[in-house]
Amino acid sequence: MANEVNNLLENVLEETGGLGRFQFILIALINVCKVPVTWSVLMMMFGGATPDWWCGGSRNSSLANQNTDSLNASEWLMTSSYQVCSVNGSVACDDRYFDPDMNTVISEWGLVCGESWVPGVIISIQMVGLLTSGYLSGQLSDLFGRRLILFLAILLNSITNFAAAFSSSWQMFAGFRFLIGFSCGLYLATYLTYLIEFTPQKYRPMVQAVPSWSLGAAAYGLLSWLLHDWRYLQMVTGAFGLPFLACWILIPESFRWLVSHKKIDKAKEVIEKIAKLNRVAAPDLKEIEVALQKSHTVDRKYTVLDICRHGYLLKRAAIVSFAWIAMAYNYYGISFGVDKLSGSLYLNMFILSVLEIPGAFLSWFFMNKIGRRKSYFIFTMLSTAGAVAVGVTENFEFTNQGSVINGFAFLTKIGGGMAWSTFCQHRVFPYCAMVRFVTTKCYASVLKFMSSPPNVI
Repeated sequence: MANEVNNLLENVLEETGGLGRFQFILIALINVCKVPVTWSVLMMMFGGATPDWWCGGSRNSSLANQNTDSLNASEWLMTSSYQVCSVNGSVACDDRYFDPDMNTVISEWGLVCGESWVPGVIISIQMVGLLTSGYLSGQLSDLFGRRLILFLAILLNSITNFAAAFSSSWQMFAGFRFLIGFSCGLYLATYLTYLIEFTPQKYRPMVQAVPSWSLGAAAYGLLSWLLHDWRYLQMVTGAFGLPFLACWILIPESFRWLVSHKKIDKAKEVIEKIAKLNRVAAPDLKEIEVALQKSHTVDRKYTVLDICRHGYLLKRAAIVSFAWIAMAYNYYGISFGVDKLSGSLYLNMFILSVLEIPGAFLSWFFMNKIGRRKSYFIFTMLSTAGAVAVGVTENFEFTNQGSVINGFAFLTKIGGGMAWSTFCQHRVFPYCAMVRFVTTKCYASVLKFMSSPPNVI
């Protein structure tokens, strides 16, 4: 009976105009709202970068006894050692000068040498926030609706980003990163399902192909170049999300969620709004009301335990989990390690993100031509080849080695991005409609946590 209701809802989408003006407006608004979430997740690409720094010796050295503030910058650089953690191999370096051209979390609290492990911990704490909200978002959005959770995530993300800018210690900052990760997890675990519930089935791959994440990440690279200060980046990210709260009056609740909770009158209002914007007559929902009256399963709440009770679903979940772990390590490993590439940090951030934009459309093209499974295999092999090439190239020294490594890293990133985009479509179809929502959240949260820096986890 649940399948009958689902088929009727698919027919309602087609009768209200299919992929019409309403869907295009909704897709645009939701993806623009995703931009501050993207900036939040990737903040440590810049915030965790290590600026050039110099050691001036121990506190007992003659240089340390001088008034550092009064020293000319060039004099300081001439009398100090570049990125040396100890003086004469024994005395710890307590006086450090960081390049003022960029202010990151590293330079703010001196997280080098003995405290070089801290940035990895901060990223891991952020991913724990994603993990936590990923588990909760499925149940929360099923209980209270998709729209409420989306806007709660936007509000929480704005508040915590702005507050994080005033952190007085890295421990305080790490606490805010958990809350920021929590808000990002709520949004990322809900927005795609929300859009899909308004989109006809044949157009759903197109929704995933919209390169909103890549565009937002590229914009973040430019923003980092303009501001080059982690506090300003936090404040801008927080402020950027606040205007989107006004979209509450424009964006309706998912009519599928309303129907599944037997709120037919409110579902009718949403469907009428869709039909009006798409300039068609609103369809009749009598068949759906009859089907709901006969159904005894539509109100059932599904959890992860429902996957464990079925061998087929459990097997598919294990395979999907393994594949997602590999892609998560690939994507976030390169993203958070961008400062290790040669050349300009800002340019590399921009290029890594821009490369994903044509990749999103290529993945959509190949999915339609040769299917999701073959496309995923090809893109994964492309990414794997790039990653292996990076590892091999690092073991040899030659002219322009840094540029060659950058090229292979870019190939790895674009292949991984295309594979992930394809996989996001492929992974949901082995599951029934109601269990699908729960599995998506768990994969997204657990595996983003597992993709944190391997030297920390």
